[in-house]
Amino acid sequence: MQTAQHLAAAPTPLNLSFDMPAVEQWAQFSSDRNPIHFDLAHARAAGLDALIVHGMLAMMPMKEAAAQAVAPDGWMKFRTLLRNPIAHDRDVVFTTKPAGGGIAFRLHGMDGKAAAGKLEHFRGTYGRAGDPSGQLQGDTPRGKPLERAHLDRFFATYPHVRERWIALDAVVFSEFMRSRLHVLERLAHAHMLRLSGGAPASRVVVQSSHTVTFDAAFFDAPHDADQWNQLHHALLTPELLASGNQVGGVVALPVLCAGRLVMLVEVGLVARFDTDIPN
Repeated sequence: MQTAQHLAAAPTPLNLSFDMPAVEQWAQFSSDRNPIHFDLAHARAAGLDALIVHGMLAMMPMKEAAAQAVAPDGWMKFRTLLRNPIAHDRDVVFTTKPAGGGIAFRLHGMDGKAAAGKLEHFRGTYGRAGDPSGQLQGDTPRGKPLERAHLDRFFATYPHVRERWIALDAVVFSEFMRSRLHVLERLAHAHMLRLSGGAPASRVVVQSSHTVTFDAAFFDAPHDADQWNQLHHALLTPELLASGNQVGGVVALPVLCAGRLVMLVEVGLVARFDTDIPN
């Protein structure tokens, strides 16, 4: 059995920048129109000094570079922490280094003389992983069917992306943002209400981490339309933790084909509130 290995040296530094048309294109696909991406006054009210790029948009070229650097084998995992937002039109650089059977990577600013002095936006790893089925407690609900048209729309919007796991990750995330984010927002609001004893107002919801674990064999195998039409995704109720005026948690979104787990997407989200928490 072939083990995960570098296809070549880790990718050379990849310079990236995301302008408003790129942000708008992702918003049209994902339906994520959080005003921190479009409204400078709203972004500043959320404590930001500029309009920021969607985290998932910034991750896409990072995933593509990681997929080119490490040969798929069995279950694979892409995991990243979103440490600092990326402003529109800001030049950033993606760098990697070998780590175990895969790579470790960073996305950081191009300012500063030393790497340690550059603002870090993302940090993560990509490589082999174990089957995550054991992470799912009890029976996983069948969930909602994934629309094949949504997957086709991704490839029409981003024809240069060839990895189907990247496309499916994007579809699952955008489906969550479009139709299920309100579930987490209601839970977070109720949790903050119990803590504050008042009526907190949601300020902003931001992504803090993203992990996608997938069965490479499923995505490498040829598929007919019927098999892709059997894909379902579920939302597992997250455990929420409060810190100050923030409530955060990790949302698990398993993807199943004919009842078998083929991908697990885990999204870390933080809801920030305008309210005072009593000591």
